[in-house]
Amino acid sequence: MVVNVRNYKCKDEELPVICRNALSNMRKDMRDFSAYSPIFNEDYARIFAEKIDSVDELLTPKVETDELKKITKRLYRTMDNLVEPITKVRGYLSLAKDSAGVSAKDFGLTSLRQKIVSRDSEGVRQNLLVVNSFLDKYRTQLTAVGLGDDVIRLFNSSVASITGDNQLQFDIISKRKATVQKNLKVLNDLYKQLMDILNIGKSLYQVTDAAKSKEYTFNKLLRSVRNAK
Repeated sequence: MVVNVRNYKCKDEELPVICRNALSNMRKDMRDFSAYSPIFNEDYARIFAEKIDSVDELLTPKVETDELKKITKRLYRTMDNLVEPITKVRGYLSLAKDSAGVSAKDFGLTSLRQKIVSRDSEGVRQNLLVVNSFLDKYRTQLTAVGLGDDVIRLFNSSVASITGDNQLQFDIISKRKATVQKNLKVLNDLYKQLMDILNIGKSLYQVTDAAKSKEYTFNKLLRSVRNAK
């Protein structure tokens, strides 16, 4: 069985961004590139740009990207809706300290709040399971001091909501990974053309303009992309 191997040492989604930056540099220096070889012209740049756009759509299809954004927004809303109820339960634990005798930290509320702040949806789900088990265990003591069923229902329903959205995210990302693996030849071909441009750029300026020559190194372009993110 043939194993597809990435020829590029960056994240898949970083490759088209690096290519666009290299293309921008080449267009600014097109006169020097064209003087070096007639294959470097506006048609060459246009075709390269089209390849980049094609790979971009392959990696991040707009429909899937929009769906991921909706799922993420819904996840954040579900998590944020827990903030006020956490505060309420803290208060009820304080009122029921003699009968329940459990701290907010032991109850899981402190860790749950931290996971919400860090936007760790799986961490929120895991901590919700802990909190819900304690809500069930100390339900009598907490309802006696005022905890309502609506708060308990919210904690319980949030588990199902977050679990479902995490699974939807996983399914979309897994599908993307499979698509990339199936189309690695396309990405490797784009990388090969990128390296052609970078190698020519370095050779053009390595003697006359060291600073410009560095603009045509893969690692510098990669650092620029990651710094921008």
